[in-house]
Amino acid sequence: MLFTLIVLFFAGFAIGRFLKTDWIRKYKILIILTLMLLFSLGVEIGSNDDVVSQLKIILSSSFMISTFAVLGSFIMAVLFERMFKK
Repeated sequence: MLFTLIVLFFAGFAIGRFLKTDWIRKYKILIILTLMLLFSLGVEIGSNDDVVSQLKIILSSSFMISTFAVLGSFIMAVLFERMFKK
């Protein structure tokens, strides 16, 4: 499964890199495909009882990780600005 995903990723990368892709912007197909991907991900997660039972822990962990990542980035940006601003 993972190998298939990696192959599809690189195939999409090659198509986007070497072929003319103006039609993607014209038809907004990326937005539609992204919404379909998010919908299928929601269906997959919603049908998995193990994930649903652990949802509170997963959400709180995700919130903590993202909060500390943003806070750490902000603190480091302020420190670097003070160090190099002369």
